[in-house]
Amino acid sequence: MRTRLVNLWLSFSSSFWFVPGVLMVAGIGLAILLPEVDRQIAGVLPTFLRVTGDTARTTISTLAGAMVTVTGIVFSTTTVAISITAAQQGPRLLRNFFAKAVTQTTLGVCLAVSVYCLLLLRTIDEREGEFFIPQVSVLAAYLFVLGALLAILVFTHQVAGLMQTQNVASDVADDLDSAIRRLYPDAMDPDAEESDDSPAWRKCWEGFDDEASRAVSAPGDGYVQAIDIDGLVRMAKSRDVLLRVEARPGDYVREGDCLLSVTPEDGFDDDDAKQAGVAFMFGKLRTPQQDVECAVLELVEISVRALSPGINDPFTAVTCVDRLSGSLRRLAGRKPAQGLWRDDGDEARLIVKPRAFADVVDAAFNQIRQHSRTDVSVTVRLLQAIEAIAPAARDAESVEALDRQAGMILAAARTAGHPKQDLKDIEDFYNRAVRSLGTSADAAAS
Repeated sequence: MRTRLVNLWLSFSSSFWFVPGVLMVAGIGLAILLPEVDRQIAGVLPTFLRVTGDTARTTISTLAGAMVTVTGIVFSTTTVAISITAAQQGPRLLRNFFAKAVTQTTLGVCLAVSVYCLLLLRTIDEREGEFFIPQVSVLAAYLFVLGALLAILVFTHQVAGLMQTQNVASDVADDLDSAIRRLYPDAMDPDAEESDDSPAWRKCWEGFDDEASRAVSAPGDGYVQAIDIDGLVRMAKSRDVLLRVEARPGDYVREGDCLLSVTPEDGFDDDDAKQAGVAFMFGKLRTPQQDVECAVLELVEISVRALSPGINDPFTAVTCVDRLSGSLRRLAGRKPAQGLWRDDGDEARLIVKPRAFADVVDAAFNQIRQHSRTDVSVTVRLLQAIEAIAPAARDAESVEALDRQAGMILAAARTAGHPKQDLKDIEDFYNRAVRSLGTSADAAAS
């Protein structure tokens, strides 16, 4: 349940309607509440802060019209910024733009002040020859408009920065680092012996009785965004079964694909299968909540778009490679993600194949390597990234993945038709990366 609530909250908070909608409702509430406060504390404000009835009506009417116009301008500016971001960095990166608090808050503040002023107009009326003038409410309208203008000033500055590619790459890299800290919370102890957790999950995976198992099928198409692990473990314990997750977060599943295998099948009926399927949360896009590769591929997308013939911006690609190298180095120093969950009685209940460091390395390097074959600067920076990551690689599998990427980078460069001196520089950086990997391999072997 907690996982589903977190996923729902992330969906709401990264949408473009949630914060503006909440603030607009707050504006409506204030427009109803503050005039009632005025009726209770009439005459409290000092004389220099009071206004006449005609002045109050004219002022609020002017502010309402102005704020509606300003809100339209803010929406137009946001739409232009979205179009530019989608064209330059890709539509999948709009998630980061929508999630920015300054964008949502500015739109919400402008909507809230507009609605507040419009509703406040109806409270300034004349009854039996006397005006009811909500003095506190009018003063609040002045303050709200000033706050909205300040928000627009901050918004203008932030939007100018949000459209710069290096800032987009930095934001995505921050999301990647957050996902690494969340999904790989434990740092690896260089002096500790290899953990038995990975062999344990692998042994359970390979020993899973496929003949006596049943499958839980996907109800529709979409990306697996998150899985309620705790809920599945509780369910497996109550049914006395072992579950094996076949579709990890980030995987695309089609209707009827296997999400989960259950053994023994005798203790699991159709209602249980339907309930287990609810533990999987689907969506149209991948999210980094439980999928570290999502943020990696977003950085890769920025880099690949920058290397396209229509843009030809290797500097952006180099920036993305630099940020990837820092994140991958931190990931290499973390313990592998948990793959086996047991109940209170130490009975294995759930197996999930962890996403290995080698998989993340391949996701980070493959497409950039393929698209940068003819660009010397990006090729060199990829080799420098491997050299930087290598000291943090603590196991043979990680070293092998980095070594494989270095070899493919060099092989691609040799077929790209570079001048001899450029190729010599690439080979020098390759040799440096291999030496660094050799040191890491010796450390892993010892």
